[in-house]
Amino acid sequence: MMRMTVRNSWMAMLAVALAVGGAACKKSEPGAAAPAAEPGAAAPAGGKTYKFAFVTNNSSDFWNIAEKGVRKAEKDLGIKAEVFRPLKTEVSEQQRFIEDILVQNFDGMAICAINPDAMTPILDRVAAKMPVVVHDSDAPKSQRKAFVGTDNVAAGKLAGQAASDALKAANITKGKVTMFVGRIDMQNSIDRKRGIDETLGKQPGIEILPVFLDGADRNKAKKNVEDALARYPDLVMTIGLWSYNGPCMVDAVKASTRAKKPLIVAFDEEEETLKAVQDGTIFATVVQRPFQFGYQSMKALKDVRDGKTIPTFIDTTIQKIDKANLTAFWTELRELKK
Repeated sequence: MMRMTVRNSWMAMLAVALAVGGAACKKSEPGAAAPAAEPGAAAPAGGKTYKFAFVTNNSSDFWNIAEKGVRKAEKDLGIKAEVFRPLKTEVSEQQRFIEDILVQNFDGMAICAINPDAMTPILDRVAAKMPVVVHDSDAPKSQRKAFVGTDNVAAGKLAGQAASDALKAANITKGKVTMFVGRIDMQNSIDRKRGIDETLGKQPGIEILPVFLDGADRNKAKKNVEDALARYPDLVMTIGLWSYNGPCMVDAVKASTRAKKPLIVAFDEEEETLKAVQDGTIFATVVQRPFQFGYQSMKALKDVRDGKTIPTFIDTTIQKIDKANLTAFWTELRELKK
């Protein structure tokens, strides 16, 4: 009887040892996959490095600055990121990127939604698998965790006020105004136009014409300005709503043989735009913080993955740049680009 008890005890101890040893071996296997986390769940144990996708709406130089912010976030936050940049502002091209992201090992996605209504279903598909934030142009009906970017109505009002100031400085009280943009169905375009309509559009004697669309094609963008210059002899102001529109307006207006050339207000901080502010061709440009689009989008995704609560709107702020504050802004921008 005693021998049986000892044998049973020995067998029990052996079973425990094997179980513990097996668990230890399983834990230390190189490359062992961690359990899949729910969207928005805290980080899995074991110090996983998150991998996030950052999707733009086109390949404009504007996004070079945003990518710098993404890369800085990689260093500061200990994450990995991949940047996807469509050649054209087309929903279909962006959707192809999203399909790739869905089948790869990403832990979250930040995207500038080209058409918020058309893209809500696919964004919700992604949100069911991983946290999603939207930057630059919102998709408010989707299941995104936050919008990172600009209050674009406020930005439009700032541009509209700058345009009013430019007209006043030139003693112009009446005439036509044109706006130029890649697409008018993106939320940032809709909101910026609204802001301009609510400021400059209410000025007596000023007529705002229908928006010229270029599909983010620089050649088309320049031709649109040329067409407007030829079609409207009483054109007194041109306003570009996207980053590349500034340089395109400058090129067309400078090449024009018109005696009275329209004034220019732009958006964003492309190098050619800032040079035109410096030489007086552009009265002012309303700048955002594309560096922060990249950085804060990555931070927001990591915070969600770490189980933290984030605000639904992360305001990256705006600023009007003219000759008075150009030098200081340009110096800061060049530091960010390094």
